[in-house]
Amino acid sequence: MFQFTLNVSLHAPISFLFAAFHEPEYLSEWFAPGSCTVSQIMSDFKEGGRYRIKMLEPTGEEMALTGEYVSILTDEKLVFSWAWEDAVEETVMSSVEVSFAEGECDGEVALTLIHSGFSNQQECDQHQYAWMSCLEKLAVLADKQVAFN
Repeated sequence: MFQFTLNVSLHAPISFLFAAFHEPEYLSEWFAPGSCTVSQIMSDFKEGGRYRIKMLEPTGEEMALTGEYVSILTDEKLVFSWAWEDAVEETVMSSVEVSFAEGECDGEVALTLIHSGFSNQQECDQHQYAWMSCLEKLAVLADKQVAFN
């Protein structure tokens, strides 16, 4: 199985960044790579609860992502399963683990994201690139949140 780890530092309260991973109002702002947008979010945010997020490509094509919240430790760690409904990829189900910790600088959060369970390197690389694009959008949203408060 293939996996990747991303480590980023973001300037925002941990509580905001944790919320950004499950609150529809925040997810809709950043949880789609590149020029894609989030068109629909359904979420039952509790351990064992399910989520479904639809993304819209500029071409009009929609993609749907679904999964289950496996573990929730408020402001510390979030683990959820991940599967595309299109069945185009070989990997049926993968796993995402996101950890949040105080950063070295004041007001900084060290975020670690591990996405594992890919059956091939190509899917792993595609998801890593998409996550990097999404996390760039999250950094912009975090900066807006800090500036607003």
